[in-house]
Amino acid sequence: MPYKILLAVFLIQASAIITFAQKTIPEHGGRWVHDEAGILSSQTIAQLEALLKAERDSTSTQIAVLLVKNLDGGDIDEYANRVFNEWKLGDEKKDNGILFLLAMEERQMRIEVGAGLEGVLTDAQSSRINRNEVAPYFRRGEYEQGIAAGVFSIIQTIKGEYKNDSPVARKSKKGRSPFITLIVIIIFLIIAARRRSGPGGGYWTPGGGFIGGSRWGGGGSSGSWGGDFGGGGFSGGGGSSDSW
Repeated sequence: MPYKILLAVFLIQASAIITFAQKTIPEHGGRWVHDEAGILSSQTIAQLEALLKAERDSTSTQIAVLLVKNLDGGDIDEYANRVFNEWKLGDEKKDNGILFLLAMEERQMRIEVGAGLEGVLTDAQSSRINRNEVAPYFRRGEYEQGIAAGVFSIIQTIKGEYKNDSPVARKSKKGRSPFITLIVIIIFLIIAARRRSGPGGGYWTPGGGFIGGSRWGGGGSSGSWGGDFGGGGFSGGGGSSDSW
């Protein structure tokens, strides 16, 4: 029908415009720690990869860490949502993915949470982790320790073992512009269309070393960085964005 053709043309054009205007999403490539800003040492990356693999193996929760130099003038909420959905973090049925995104020049960070974990890793809890666990390290320039503390606290929260009950500092929350909302809706439609067309514990403590976990028997081959990724999860925008 004509309206369907018009909708298809609109989505294609909108996708092209958005792709041109928005910050590029790095290829996942089987890696769960992406340091596009050149902050982390190879040893820290290896330790974080091992920690995140242990968490996937024991709980199936998929946590990814992405550091970028800057957002190219974009919005961290919108970019985190796009990365999460492009990488399809989490199981398709459980929606148990998490993205920990850090934009170094803007001094912003976001924990993006899959719908299946929003009841545990709430918006308030995500902000508490950002502000009480990560930000103090970052203000001292101790980025590796801050990222480790953030990842560790996320895992502890999921396990129900996070103990820091300090209040979340007040922050001014800017509203998302109608244009950004429209972009998110269009991206949702595009990703949903692609889905329909396609085929269906250890810890690394902030103050110490890595404590390994057992191997999970889930499907897929395993490479040096943890193997397959992207179980088909989708984020509806839960989580928290904060600064340091």
